[in-house]
Amino acid sequence: MSDATLNVMQPARLPRVLVSILNWNGTAKTLACLDSVKNEVAVAPADVTTLVIDNGSRDEEAAALSAALVARDVVLKCLPQNLGFTGGHNVAIELAIREGYDYIWLLNNDSTVELGTLRELVAELQAHARCGAVSPVLRDIHDGHIARCVNYHDWDKRKTRLILDIEEARRFQDAHPEEVWVDGTAVLYRVQALKDTGPLDDRLFAYYDDDDISMRLVKHGWMVRCALNATVFHENRKELEEFPLYLVYLLQRNEMLFLDTHTPPAYRRLLRLKLVDKAMYDAVRYREYGRYTYSDAALLGMWDYLRGRFGPPAHQRKVPLFLRTACMLAQRVYAIKNANARKVSRRGLAPEQHQST
Repeated sequence: MSDATLNVMQPARLPRVLVSILNWNGTAKTLACLDSVKNEVAVAPADVTTLVIDNGSRDEEAAALSAALVARDVVLKCLPQNLGFTGGHNVAIELAIREGYDYIWLLNNDSTVELGTLRELVAELQAHARCGAVSPVLRDIHDGHIARCVNYHDWDKRKTRLILDIEEARRFQDAHPEEVWVDGTAVLYRVQALKDTGPLDDRLFAYYDDDDISMRLVKHGWMVRCALNATVFHENRKELEEFPLYLVYLLQRNEMLFLDTHTPPAYRRLLRLKLVDKAMYDAVRYREYGRYTYSDAALLGMWDYLRGRFGPPAHQRKVPLFLRTACMLAQRVYAIKNANARKVSRRGLAPEQHQST
């Protein structure tokens, strides 16, 4: 038998996939997520390793997690402190690169996976050689409605636009592959693409890391896609009361950093002024709703962006007096502008509320 015949008869190598799940004081959620991942490993056309990273949990939580994983086919790595979403998953990304994995699946521990999802994600990457990242459709874990699918940035308005209709999402990502970004809840990345871009941006700690890595992938010539036949169920905050203060801080700071970093040249005129204007307006709106601690967290997020202070959240400190004074003055200015807009509206012209400069 010839060498050529031997080569034909040898089965193709299964792609190696590293699943990375972060745990931070959420053992019950992590175990439920692992239950759904276990089913995936059994049916996925891949050689799958599941890695759980305990991200500096309390001692009792870390001990409970370690005990629960003894009987599972899971690798556990414990970090001495919380490195955030970015730092925790970067430990796994470095491992995937070092040990030659083909793909790495960053999966939130508050999600559960519908059977066959990993198979669909792997197939999407294999079908598109320049696809660097693929997400499933994300559905609300309580009601099953689509929460995230295909997203794109409206640079002129400095907003994210969500496409939640499957057919519209299909048309958009086929027509505009360079504009798509996906939520970071359950993204399967091609390791080669992460070699090109570098890991997640540790300055962010958490939030806007998915926007950022999607943009960096596109800038390096990779596509970002959504596998529209794959589903992951995920918890979604719906009420303001569900947002912890560190989240308000990180969203404000990281949105400004993201837009400052990635806004295309055609939309950068007076960009920093516009970002500060919007941040101040958001802080004012929190005050108007009586959410003074939220307002303070947003102000500190804005201030740390301007000072170039990044990393873990730093919202548990007093707002400088000058910044609080500026917020109160801005509140009066926005009130006057909105009152004038209402007067214009009563004269029969289109109503308009305050927008960024």
